[in-house]
Amino acid sequence: MATVAATGERRPGAVRGLVLSLRPIAGLLRPYRIWVVGAALLNLGVHLLTLASIVAGSVLVGRALSGATTSELMPLVWVVIGLVMPIALVGWLEVVVAHVLSFRLLNDLRKTLYERFRQLAPAYFLRRRSGDIARVAMADAEILEIFTSHLAPPLLVAFVVPVVALVGLFVLDPWLGVAALPFVAAAATVPSWLLRRAQDQGARLRDELGELGGDVVDIAQGTREVLTAGAADRMIGRIGAKHRTILGVSVANGWRSGFEQAAADGLAALAVVAVVVTAALLEIHGGIPASDLPVATILAVGAFLPLTALTSVMRDVGQVAAAADRVHELLAAEPQVRDLVADTTRHAPVPRVEFRSVRFGYAPELPEVLHGVDLAIEPGETLALVGRSGAGKSTCASLLLRLWDITDGRVAIGGVDVRDMTQRELRSMMAVVPQDVYLFHTSVMENVRLGRPDATDDDVRAAGELALATEFVEALPDGWHTVVGERGSTLSGGQRQRLAIARALLRDAPILVMDEAVGNLDAESEQAIQEGLVRAASRPTTLLIAHRPSTIRIADRVAVLEGGRVVEVGPYEELRSRDGVMSRLLASPGGIIDPDDEESTDPIDV
Repeated sequence: MATVAATGERRPGAVRGLVLSLRPIAGLLRPYRIWVVGAALLNLGVHLLTLASIVAGSVLVGRALSGATTSELMPLVWVVIGLVMPIALVGWLEVVVAHVLSFRLLNDLRKTLYERFRQLAPAYFLRRRSGDIARVAMADAEILEIFTSHLAPPLLVAFVVPVVALVGLFVLDPWLGVAALPFVAAAATVPSWLLRRAQDQGARLRDELGELGGDVVDIAQGTREVLTAGAADRMIGRIGAKHRTILGVSVANGWRSGFEQAAADGLAALAVVAVVVTAALLEIHGGIPASDLPVATILAVGAFLPLTALTSVMRDVGQVAAAADRVHELLAAEPQVRDLVADTTRHAPVPRVEFRSVRFGYAPELPEVLHGVDLAIEPGETLALVGRSGAGKSTCASLLLRLWDITDGRVAIGGVDVRDMTQRELRSMMAVVPQDVYLFHTSVMENVRLGRPDATDDDVRAAGELALATEFVEALPDGWHTVVGERGSTLSGGQRQRLAIARALLRDAPILVMDEAVGNLDAESEQAIQEGLVRAASRPTTLLIAHRPSTIRIADRVAVLEGGRVVEVGPYEELRSRDGVMSRLLASPGGIIDPDDEESTDPIDV
């Protein structure tokens, strides 16, 4: 019966709620409907052949006990052999088809999810924990295998086999069918008795496991901060509390599923007793021959085996439904940025970058970050973008990469609006050196090769030479084949930045974006990296976001952002000599430096 939530929203009934929850799975299975039907029919074939062979065997035993001769029994022997022999083959085919279906689905689903990550980033992920998202892509997708391999085929079997068994009982004698029918009907409804509770428990369990996954990822990635803050015990306590919550939900789920299984088993036992007693009474009064007693018993048991098996599988239906909901939520999420054109064959435009009256806010309810930015970077020019924290420097880079879409105005490359290009086409024109470099748990060689998979080892080494990374890389235990650890944990910040520059150089893109690529590094590291920056900035059109005068000096021009607008543009020396925003930033308490000290590498808040 449908219920009404506290909010007044009418909730669907239990069975309809299950159907709605599993609808996303049905959509995912549509391309594999032949495989689904094949697996279900093969599973049904195994059960029907098994039931038929056991019934034939029971008839054979009954006839033998009644004194039938060998010649009379031989046809039944051949029937039993003919029914038993295909069972192994059909069963093998059913397992193969069901698991090929499951793993093909999981493979395609994960690829779809990863592509969805690309489409949804970064806006969607700012509201979700990385551990929770990873659980959707791995554990939630994996649990759908329960549906394709262990739930969908038994559904058909549970509908057909009990009907066939009941028909057999009615054929033997209508009273046998009447005796079994109420118990079969009751057993068929067992999975729906506590279905709403199963769904609620499954959803809560999946949510709690998602939160636990997020906590574990947070602690693993923030181990240094946890240890230095002396918060290890508190974090362990937090994980322990989450485990206790999960234990409570799991135990409640176990009580419910145990009750359902006990009810199904109890009804099956009562049905067999009822059929056997009815058959015995019929035999005593001459209603059926004694040789039919084994057949009646087998048919009674055969009517319940699929139902009890289905009840066992349905224990996990709540988790399956919750996993399907979470996967569907991710697949149905609307990307913040979507391709507006399908053409990916246009000629590469001239790498002239232009911001024209650009306005942008991260959300309608939040204040605007940019209030009409006008800016141009000529082909081959390096422009440094500076401004106080929060002025919108990194936002400009994100809009150029089209990680977000502008609210108003125009961002163009070679006169072509970036929204008139596909995202893949746009980003193929760019290389990025971020402030927070992400290195993968693989070799140095493969980390540098990330932006250009077809690059040779010699190409990678040449890019590393330009980025001044060769010396430290070759000193590593396995040189270019050294695995750097997750996020490059075995390397220093300066080493990671040099690999990021090598990665950008190897990409050889016409536009280069450097987002505070030397922030918070020591003087020696910065000096080495600046040489790499000069090399990287010598050819492409470069947007350089920086906050150190020593880095800003390598730019041809400097644009100063203030209040979400460009307020000054010109060569560094010219701007610092003016009585303007740039000179005030250089002299501000946020960056205590001597503007005339050409060797200073202290950061300024610009």
